[in-house]
Amino acid sequence: MKVALDYRPALFSRSGIARAVRELSRALASQASDISLHLFGHGLHAARLTEVPQDARLHRSRLPGRSLPLWKALGLDASRLAGRSQIFHWTDYVYPPVNEETLVVQTVHDLAFLEDPRFHGVEQSRILARRFAKALDRADCIVCPSESTSQDLRRHFPDRAPIHVIPFGVDHVQRHRADPDAGRQLARHYLGTARPYLLCLGTLEPRKNHRTLLEAWESLPTPRMPLLFVGASGWSDVRLQQDLRRGGQDLAWTGEICDADVFDLMAGSRALAYPSSLEGFGFPPMEALELGIPPVVGDCRALRELLGEAALHADGTDPRQLAEAIQRIDRDDALRSRILKSWQIRRSGLTWQICAERHIGIYRDLLGQGRYRRSG
Repeated sequence: MKVALDYRPALFSRSGIARAVRELSRALASQASDISLHLFGHGLHAARLTEVPQDARLHRSRLPGRSLPLWKALGLDASRLAGRSQIFHWTDYVYPPVNEETLVVQTVHDLAFLEDPRFHGVEQSRILARRFAKALDRADCIVCPSESTSQDLRRHFPDRAPIHVIPFGVDHVQRHRADPDAGRQLARHYLGTARPYLLCLGTLEPRKNHRTLLEAWESLPTPRMPLLFVGASGWSDVRLQQDLRRGGQDLAWTGEICDADVFDLMAGSRALAYPSSLEGFGFPPMEALELGIPPVVGDCRALRELLGEAALHADGTDPRQLAEAIQRIDRDDALRSRILKSWQIRRSGLTWQICAERHIGIYRDLLGQGRYRRSG
C-alpha cells in the first residue's frame, strides 16, 4: 500500500500544522509494515527543517508549487511525483493536484477563514474558501482533529465525503527531554530577570489575541510576572509587532526559535497563556501540560472539548478576564494542582500511535472500498 503525505509544511514551517505533519509521518512510518510511506516535498524554497522519519521516503526537488498543475497536465501529478502512490493525503490548505485514479484523504485543521474573515483578512479568506471548497469536492475522506472542527465543516458543507475525528498526539513532548533550568536561563537572557515568567507561544495573528493579552498583562499590579512571547511574526497587527520589538521592563519577544528552546522555555515557565478565539486542536497548551505547566486558554469550543478542566478558560478578547485568569493561575496552587490532575486523565488517548493507527485504518478501508462517491 503506497501512501503519500504532503510533507511540505514539515520542511518549511514550525507551525502547528507542521508539527502535526512531522509527528504523524513519524508515527505512520513506525506502525505498519504493509505501508510504503512517501513524503511529497517538492517546493521552490530551501527546506528550513530536514528531519525525515526513518522508513519513509522523501521526494524532494526545487519544483515551484505553482507549476504543479502544468506537470499534472503532462502526466506528472503529485501522486506520481511521490512514488506513484495509491493514496495522497492533503495535510495543509494548499492542495497538490492528483490524477483521478488516486484516492485522496484531506485533513481539515480548522475553518477560521470561514468562521470569521477577520482572522485571515476578507480577501485572503475568500481565496482560502474557494480553494478549500474545490478540494472538498475531490476528497474521498476527510479527517478533523476535533469534533468542533467536524461540526463546523458539516455546518458549512453538509454534503461531503465521510468525516473522521482523529485527535493528534501530544506525547512527542517527552521525546524532547525539556530542561526547566535551561529554560529559565534562556528566559533570563531575553527578559533580563530571573523571576518566574508567563510564556505565550504562537504565531502573531488576530485570532490568537496577543494584543488583548498584552493589554491584560499591562493592567496587572506590579510587580507582575514577566511576559515572554515566542513565535513567528504573522499578519494584521504591525503595531503589536512594533510594540513587542521595543519590549520594555519584563517584556520580550523571541521571534521564531527551535523546538528544543521552545520546550525548555515552556518547562521553565510559571504558566502558559494561549488566549485563542478559535482552534482546531491547539498544541501549545497540551504541550505545556505534558511538562507540568498549567495553561490559561481562550474560551473556544475545541479547547473546551480537548482540555475540559485541564486549563483555566477565559474570553481571549476581554483584557479584564484574561488579567484575572493570569493572577489566578499564578497564585492559586490548588487550582494549578486540579488542572494538572485533570490532564493526567485526558492525556491517555492523545498519542501519536493511536493517531497513526486510526489513519492506517482509513487508508486500508479506502483501498478496500474504492472511491467514495456522493449520491445525486
